[in-house]
Order: sequence, then structure tokens, then C-alpha cells
Amino acid sequence: MTNSNRIPFIDECRGLAVLLMAIFHFCYDLSVFGFLTFEMNGGFFTWFRFLIVTLFFLSVGSSLYLGHSEKLNWPGFLKRQLKITAGAAFISISTFVMYPQAWVWFGVLHFIALASLIALPLVKWPTISLFTGLVIFVFFNFTNWFNLSFLYDTFSRPLHLPRATQDLTRLIPWLGMVLIGIYLGKVKYWGIQTMAFGFIKTPLNWLSKHSLIFYIVHQAPLLGIAWVLDWIIH
Repeated sequence: MTNSNRIPFIDECRGLAVLLMAIFHFCYDLSVFGFLTFEMNGGFFTWFRFLIVTLFFLSVGSSLYLGHSEKLNWPGFLKRQLKITAGAAFISISTFVMYPQAWVWFGVLHFIALASLIALPLVKWPTISLFTGLVIFVFFNFTNWFNLSFLYDTFSRPLHLPRATQDLTRLIPWLGMVLIGIYLGKVKYWGIQTMAFGFIKTPLNWLSKHSLIFYIVHQAPLLGIAWVLDWIIH
């Protein structure tokens, strides 16, 4: 995406998603040491994660449109894909070492890499992208068959995928959010240019610019802080 095509609102949404993600993961770390209860079956943290990934994936789709709608920038796209795929591989390897029975085999970065590849052709047809995205969510929520669970059933054994995982980002329905983001990039969020966050705009833009590396490294220091708190208090 060229600077002339940038919309500050999208960068701020991405930065806010990164910030909320760090808070989400720190709450999980605190729950490991008994400071709070972390419930992911319809409670607060379920909806908190929903907000985070919505911000993330809308910004993915919008950035795809702004960066490639006029002309597909294959060098830039492939460079971005390489970075995200390398980050995803790092997450898988590191979690396999730490949690061999629940390693991350398809998390947020894995999803972004695959969803970006699938969604890229639709940057030329943003209205169709919007319709497709909405249909994905409707079918996912109102049927019991529109999902990709059969893929897990088919490949889990030959690929030795764990039944549990530290993070799972489902291609369906979240691909729909990326496709909706393409349309929002087309309409430029109906003229919304920035969030009214005042002094926090600068750190949000910094988090957005460094979102990939921050995503990869943030958990270790947060877990360390939780461990120190546990050592001091308990």
C-alpha cells in the first residue's frame, strides 16, 4: 500500500487490535497463576476475542484493497506473504516445543496468510466480496454443516494434529470478515479517516507498523510479568 492510499483509521484499527490482543493474552497469563478466571465458552473473553479478530481481519481486507485494487502488486504481496508465513512457522515451532500436545497449527498468522491469498482476486470486485463475506457468516451461523471440520477429520491423523490447541482461527467464518474488509476499503469506511483517540494515536500507529514482530514476541515478556507478580504476591 502506498502512502497516498493509506487511511489512518485502518492503521489505528490494526494498532488497537494489537493492543487489545496483548491485554487478552496477559489476562490469560494471569489466569495461569490463579489471579483471575479465563472463560472462553461464551463469556466475556469470547466476545473480547471476537472484537480483536474483527478489527484485525477487517484491516487485512481493507489493506488488500487499498494496496492492490488498481494493480496487483505481486512483489509487495509475496514479500508480505513470506514475512507472515515465516511468523506463522515460528509460532507453530515454538508452541510445539512448549505445548507438544496443544501446539498452534492454524492460528491468526496462518489464517492471515491463507485468507489473503484466497481474498486477493476479489479486490477487483468489492461488492461481490461484501456479498460473499456476508453469505459466509449467514451460512456458518444458520447451518450445522457450513464449516471445514471435515478437513480436520481427514488430515488430523496423517498430519498428527493435536485435538487441543493454544490458538485456532477458523478459516470459516473469519474469511468472511476479510472479504467484508475489502468492501470497507473500497468505500474508505464512509469517510472515517481517524479515531478520536488523541494522544494514543501515536502508539497505535507504532503498534500497527510493527504488528507482526510485536505479535510474535509479546507473549514471552507478558508471561514473565505474570510470573513475577505471582512470585511477589504468592
